[in-house]
Amino acid sequence: MSVDSTMSFYRLPEFSSLQQSFQPIKGVTAFCGDSSQKGYLAGDRSVRLCITKRRTIQFYNLFDSSISEPRELNLPNGALVVTRWDNVVCVADGNDFNLIDTRVGRMIPVLPVVQSAPSGSNSLVLKPVCIPIAGDEFLLASATSSGQTAIGIFCTGSGDPVRGTLQWSSYPKALAVEYPYVAALLRGNVIEVHNILDQKLAQTIRFEPTLELRTLIQGPGMAVWMSTLAKVLNQRQHNEDQQRPDSERSQQEANRIPSVLARVLIAGKDSVSALVTTPLVLHADSLLQKGRVEEALLLSEKTTATMSSENLHRERLQIELDYIYQKSGLIYLSETLFDDGFGLLQRGKLDPRALISMFPDVLQKPDLMSHVSLFQGIHNQVVQLGTVPSIIEKTMSKSGSKQEAEFGEMLLKNAKDIFLQYLERYRNGYTARKGYFDPRIEATDTALLGLWVDNEDDASLRRLLESDNSCSEELSEQKLQRAGKHFALSIWHKVRRNYKLTLSIWKRLFLGELVDKAFDIELKDMAMLVLSLQDIMLIEKYGWWIVEQDEAIGLKIFMPGDPKRAAMFDPDRVIAKLKSKISQQGFLNYMEYVVMQRKSESAVHHNILIQMYAENIARLVADPVSFARHTEVVEGFIKSQEEYLLGLIRSRTARATDSLSAVHSHSTFISYLQLHSKSEPISAYRYKLCQLLQSSKLYDASEVLSEIDLIPELKIEKAILLSRLSRHTDCIKIMAVELKDYKGVEIFCLNAGVFRSPRRGAKTSVNENAPSKDSIADIERKKNLFMILLQEYLNMAQDQGGMALTLQLLDSQSSYLDLSEVIHLLPPFWSVELLQQYLVRSLRRSYHDYKEVQVAKGLSLGENLCISEELYKLYETQGPVKITADDICYICGTAVADAVFIRTVDMKIIHLHCGSSTQ
Repeated sequence: MSVDSTMSFYRLPEFSSLQQSFQPIKGVTAFCGDSSQKGYLAGDRSVRLCITKRRTIQFYNLFDSSISEPRELNLPNGALVVTRWDNVVCVADGNDFNLIDTRVGRMIPVLPVVQSAPSGSNSLVLKPVCIPIAGDEFLLASATSSGQTAIGIFCTGSGDPVRGTLQWSSYPKALAVEYPYVAALLRGNVIEVHNILDQKLAQTIRFEPTLELRTLIQGPGMAVWMSTLAKVLNQRQHNEDQQRPDSERSQQEANRIPSVLARVLIAGKDSVSALVTTPLVLHADSLLQKGRVEEALLLSEKTTATMSSENLHRERLQIELDYIYQKSGLIYLSETLFDDGFGLLQRGKLDPRALISMFPDVLQKPDLMSHVSLFQGIHNQVVQLGTVPSIIEKTMSKSGSKQEAEFGEMLLKNAKDIFLQYLERYRNGYTARKGYFDPRIEATDTALLGLWVDNEDDASLRRLLESDNSCSEELSEQKLQRAGKHFALSIWHKVRRNYKLTLSIWKRLFLGELVDKAFDIELKDMAMLVLSLQDIMLIEKYGWWIVEQDEAIGLKIFMPGDPKRAAMFDPDRVIAKLKSKISQQGFLNYMEYVVMQRKSESAVHHNILIQMYAENIARLVADPVSFARHTEVVEGFIKSQEEYLLGLIRSRTARATDSLSAVHSHSTFISYLQLHSKSEPISAYRYKLCQLLQSSKLYDASEVLSEIDLIPELKIEKAILLSRLSRHTDCIKIMAVELKDYKGVEIFCLNAGVFRSPRRGAKTSVNENAPSKDSIADIERKKNLFMILLQEYLNMAQDQGGMALTLQLLDSQSSYLDLSEVIHLLPPFWSVELLQQYLVRSLRRSYHDYKEVQVAKGLSLGENLCISEELYKLYETQGPVKITADDICYICGTAVADAVFIRTVDMKIIHLHCGSSTQ
């Protein structure tokens, strides 16, 4: 800006004028940029500029080749100083500081430049000084009435005071911020530096009078490379004599970290200097070299409080803190303060391999430190310290104690315990990257494995092995093998899907060939592992061994529920091996699985299962106790049927209807067996045998019948086989007369002579009103069966319930019992009153059938008349069709030569039989 208050624009670095694109602005009293941009462009690629004139304030946006039209606000008192942070502008005239919100154009008075003077004294006139701190916060300088001292007030964009106040020895000429410090240029070439966070004076810098300092300038930052900082923070490979970055990126990192940003520039009469904050690590390292560890740590804690988002040095500060914590931790280790030392080393993120190498007896690779990068100072200290045992030995030699060896062992044990906790914390806090191999976590896991093996901590060792670990394979296997940790070794192989070795070790542990107290696997766990395999050779090898140990567990391997897995096993091959390896009951369970669950279609399998059921029943029948219990079950069913008959008889004699509910309450003999199958073994086998005989179509009924005849008690089973052989009369006689299974025999007749296994929870109706979709053949078959059943009931004596059963059958199944046939079979002395319900239903059904026939005839006659009328109309419109000797069938190609033919829609002539065959 020129002396005539005109602002001109120039291009850097050549200082060429931009007068053509940016017209000069006249009458400027003060200007500033937007400090929140921090040297970067705004979202619209512009630089925000704020200019004050005599009575106004203007806001511009500077673009690459143009400047926006100004937005203007009134400023009644003008401004000597202006500064801006985002949407808040701080302006000051000769008397007061004011804040302006650019979004609404509202001005907020804050405080005077000079505090109120005593009455009668001359007020001072000072140039206002203010500066934005960060995030809508400003620092304003206000002088006392005497002008000898000044205070700094922190306030928000709305004018509210925050933090405490700063005190200067004189009113500052200029202010500059490098968070968390603020520098003030005072009279006498003095700069005072305060900490913004605690408002305390941090440093006073005095310059030579010849420099004649004029002002402080705050910029985005100028990189200053510090050799002393580079010497401390640059890293090196442990096995290299000199620092040598292993890549271009490492070289760039080595140059970037020691570079310090100088944001505060000092302008003198004929010089410009940079005010650089001395890095924390240089202060702390000096203290550490003098052994003042606590002071260095206290300084680090104070610095940690400044690591906010506004601190531009936070990345380097974190590296400096890591160095300080690492060096402090190593110093504590040298003093055998292991608890404090390992805690600091963890805070400093020291590579765990450096610590692992200090325990030579801990499991580790020979070249563990070959690629470990450490700070130069840390590397030298690690080399100087040596190993933890040597540190303890040096400490003991200084003490000269008589119990030196015993105390040294205690110290070493304590060090290992704390080191173990350090490794656990490091592992728990480590975040793995998918597909990335980290040698640090490999070394950590390997060391943990070795320590837990040495400490006999089997639980922790198992958790490590079962987790996603990175242990060194060769070292870990050798360590587990030498220590006799066979079970842990098997888990190691299992996690790596080497199931062959896992199962081999487990088998030897079960047999006692290997001994490991940590082995807690049961046989069922081994079976579960075998069940999850896909290698059929491995499955059979260990599956048969498990069967020999425990057939109940082992059989589950060869009886999977998954159809795809079941297909891996050939039932015939399994059956051949099982016969010599398991008990009869185990073999029966497998055969039930093959037939019932796998739905085998082999007649051999079905015959084997039937034979086994029959043999088990025969064996139990031969046992007096079992037979007596089963006899009670059968007699209980017969007794329930007798009660049912008594109920029928009473209902007939009393003409009551309420007792007829008993017809629907009693069960079939097979369902009665099912009811007692859980408490009585013969009933259980008989129910299973009945289920198989009903559902299977693969066995030879004649052959099975000859075996069943050998056991007289198997009457219902014999009835099922007789029905399969179409010997329905014998079947019905057994059920109705011998078993007294009245409901079962009716259901048998309703099913047209087929025994069916009812679904669980299903109800079978024996009422004629139930809907039926049977074919004519099925209906005829049902009629024949019900006539056979009727004759059996009529042959019974009255005291056996013959009359009651006959009348009940006639009433419930009248649709299948034709009146013309039944009337000749009934005894002549039966009254019409007994047959009233049957007669009414039969006559009503006969009359209904007659009416249905009449309706069908009428409908057919009407339909024929309609079709005849359509044919007559067709003849009238199309005329006759003439067939000559030359007319041939469109389909077969032969002469039609017949008065019976078909003419298609597209007027083609074909034979009647040709048309029928194509349809």
